[in-house]
Amino acid sequence: MKPKFIIFDCDGVLVDTEKISCGVIAEEARNLGVDLSNQEALETFSGTSYSFVFDFIEQRLGKKLPENFEENYRKRTFEEFEKKLQPIPGIHDVIKKLNLPFCVASNAPSYKVEFNLKLVNLFPFFENKIFSAYQVNAWKPNPTLFLTAAKKMGFSPSETLVIEDSPVGVQAAVAANMKVLGFAKG
Repeated sequence: MKPKFIIFDCDGVLVDTEKISCGVIAEEARNLGVDLSNQEALETFSGTSYSFVFDFIEQRLGKKLPENFEENYRKRTFEEFEKKLQPIPGIHDVIKKLNLPFCVASNAPSYKVEFNLKLVNLFPFFENKIFSAYQVNAWKPNPTLFLTAAKKMGFSPSETLVIEDSPVGVQAAVAANMKVLGFAKG
C-alpha cells in the first residue's frame, strides 16, 4: 500500500542537532572525569533517550550524576543550538512539496522539538503536529510513540511511512508495522 501519512523524526532528520547535543554531553561528562569522546557520544547516544544517556555516563563515572547535571546539560545545549543549529539541507523544499499529511514524533521533549523547529523556520509546518515520547511515556524503540501519532492524526500503521535516522527509531517503526525510510547523512 502506498503511504498516506508521513511521520518525521526530528533530530537528525529535520534539524542537525545530534552532533551539537552529543558534543555538549561528552564535554559535560569529561568535566566530571568520564572518558568520553564527542565521536563515541555521537555513535552511542544518537536517537536514544536521556535516561539511557545518563545511565551510560553514571556507569562510566561509577556514581550518580550531580543533581544539576541534566539542567546544566539542557541549558548549555539550548545555548549551542541558538548559535549553531541548522536544518537538514534541503528539508524546507521537501516539506513544501509534500502532498501528504505529516507530523513529527521524537524521543525529545515537545518543548525542545518546538524550540528547534522555530530556530530553523520549520515550526509553521509542524504546529499542532508534534508528538513526544514524554507525552506517551514510551521511548523508541518502543512503537507506542509512532502508533499514537498515527492514530491521533487519523491513520493506520499500514498507511504510515516513518522517516528515521537512528537504529532505535527504525526498530520502533518496524515494531509498529509501519513502512520506514532510513535517513543517512552523506
